[in-house]
Amino acid sequence: MMILQFFRLLLLFTALITAPLYGSERLKIGLVLSGGGARGAAHVGVLKVLEDLRIPIDVIAGTSMGSIVGGLYASGLSPVQIEQILAELDWDEVLADDQSRVNISPNKKFQEDLFSIGISPGFEGGQIKLPPGAIQGQKIELALQRLTTHVAHINEFDNLAIPFRAVATDIVDGNEVILKHGNLGRAMRASMSVPSIFAAIEIDGHLLVDGGIVNNLPVSVARGMGADILIVVDIGAPLRNREEIGNILTVTDQLTRMLTGRNVIASLDSLKETDFLISPDLGDITSAQFDRSAEAIPKGEYAARMMAERLQTLSLNSSDYEMYLAGLNQISIEDRTVKSVSLRNESSINDNVLAQRLKINEGDPLSLDQLEHDIGQIHGLGAFEKVGYDLVQNDDGVGVMVYATPKSWGPNYLHFGLDMEGDFSGDTATNMVFGYSRSEVNQWAGDWTTLLQLGQEPKLLSYLHQPLGLDLSYFVQPSFSIERTNVGVFSDDHEIAKYRLKQSRFQLVVGKEFGTNAVFSLGVDRRTGETSVLIGDPNLAASKFDDGGAVAKFIYDSIDNIDFPSSGAMLNVSYYQAFDSLGADEEYKQWRFQTGLVKTFGDKHTIGILTRLGGTEGGTASISRRFLLGGFLNMSGLKVNQLSGEYAGLATAFYYRKFDRFKLLPAYIGGSAEYGGAWADRDDISAKNSMFGGSLFLGLDSPLGPVLVGWGHTNEGDSVFFTKIGRFFN
Repeated sequence: MMILQFFRLLLLFTALITAPLYGSERLKIGLVLSGGGARGAAHVGVLKVLEDLRIPIDVIAGTSMGSIVGGLYASGLSPVQIEQILAELDWDEVLADDQSRVNISPNKKFQEDLFSIGISPGFEGGQIKLPPGAIQGQKIELALQRLTTHVAHINEFDNLAIPFRAVATDIVDGNEVILKHGNLGRAMRASMSVPSIFAAIEIDGHLLVDGGIVNNLPVSVARGMGADILIVVDIGAPLRNREEIGNILTVTDQLTRMLTGRNVIASLDSLKETDFLISPDLGDITSAQFDRSAEAIPKGEYAARMMAERLQTLSLNSSDYEMYLAGLNQISIEDRTVKSVSLRNESSINDNVLAQRLKINEGDPLSLDQLEHDIGQIHGLGAFEKVGYDLVQNDDGVGVMVYATPKSWGPNYLHFGLDMEGDFSGDTATNMVFGYSRSEVNQWAGDWTTLLQLGQEPKLLSYLHQPLGLDLSYFVQPSFSIERTNVGVFSDDHEIAKYRLKQSRFQLVVGKEFGTNAVFSLGVDRRTGETSVLIGDPNLAASKFDDGGAVAKFIYDSIDNIDFPSSGAMLNVSYYQAFDSLGADEEYKQWRFQTGLVKTFGDKHTIGILTRLGGTEGGTASISRRFLLGGFLNMSGLKVNQLSGEYAGLATAFYYRKFDRFKLLPAYIGGSAEYGGAWADRDDISAKNSMFGGSLFLGLDSPLGPVLVGWGHTNEGDSVFFTKIGRFFN
């Protein structure tokens, strides 16, 4: 082995001394960076060592994460700058497509909150249509374009500081596609698009996915660029053992490792004696653990330094290295004054609606913050698969072209939910929720939603949200519903009867949205229904009722997550006045006031405070508008809707701690403290007629929505073990 190693070094030394180390005849050195997801941060550590050793890099070829690190380096960024980028990038954020709940319109909040299951496939011609990937790449593409804006005017990758190639796979025919021109950020995005995880991206007529499928270690590509000597960095993960394969993600990851592993072997077999192979030991860092990418950088640096003695044979002296650096393609920042703004809208929504959201102006300096904000406003309409931009450099400025691609699985969508709450004694209401929505009902972004609830409390709800004007802030919303609910009658903690409440309702409101978190509305509400005895003495009175009146409501909602929130505030104030002219059996006035505040400390510990107040004045409210208490966070020690009255008040404080060892199904443990009551008359409101309550609970953020089990208790001796599936916070 020592003799063989000696001849290898001799061969390399001979090759090097037969050509000048600097100048047109110097041997061309190529850098090959493999794919490997989060493990690819190790490439940065290797780059640090190569620069320390003054090793010139003439061409770069990269796949997937290797294309990202390699592309950024080729664009002129230093290893230190790339390390800082990887450290500051919020991977959880950029790998999520949807806008944060805080940043979507009040109407979208309301629609999404109706259905606890987050999957909403398309539906057309009797067939279900699925998205092309779990992640459409909206935010990651914007992030990559921001990182490469300084070279947005360069169309040919040979004209980057270092000539560069990214490798992708055509998902149609399975062939390798070598990306050598176009938008650098988009090329990097195509190269890292793991099939089924990321949606494919179309470039030059090719539908592209992760290049690791065909060439995860693109040795052949670097050779095709004219490299004589290769420095090859392989950060691919070994196959998992049997015990590590236990769910759909690990199975998918194993298949990916198999596919990439086979072509990597072929690439390794093609290496020459004069090439250098660096294989960092990355331990148990997986391709998906971007939160551990910082750990991979020093491991890459260590692996490269272990080869420093061999690598030094490629080093230049200080003066020659300075000449090499000076000879790199120089990247100049062109005039970034906005010369023109154009829009390519492929949806049926009116162009002017989208243009209204573009606040960048001709003649202003290009602001990526403003541009990305405007794009977020368009994407937040909910009708688009992807909204992005292209920059076209002109002699006197830059042209901005914004494109908006509608969802390929829309505009008809199906929605699902599950709602269950009750106790272990069998008093549980379970309902399945199905929904249908149609976006782009018209060019003014009308949105029609219908909900069908099946179970012990069936319901049909249908409403049209029709924005008015180009900014879509004013709206009109007619709605109609039919529902049947059960209302218990309790003596102490024993249910002595149960009424079945059937009602139909029509409502018409007009309103205005103020940004994404506030809305004010005015309207009329008309209800009619009847009650009948479901359980109990059949001689108990049954009745019919009519109710109709005018309603005014203001809602502020910046809660970040309706299931297990971590931050935000909520204010809901409404006033209703029943009029006999609108069909009410009795005229009365009713007000409701609700607040909420949620804050998380240290990413794990969340506290929240809720208050609910309401009262009826000047008459008696219909049974459908009475206040109900009982159930989780609604006086948890009582059965669901155990208390009812014309007045109610409740103050609730809750706490929970998050355990996210299993990221797919975060778990929570927490508790609540509650104080309040429901009263028939204003004179009944007193501390004597109020109660303390609380709960202890375990929660799981499941695909069906929050799953909770717990125990509630009141100071009056009520106690209940409860279960709940459905929205935690509504």
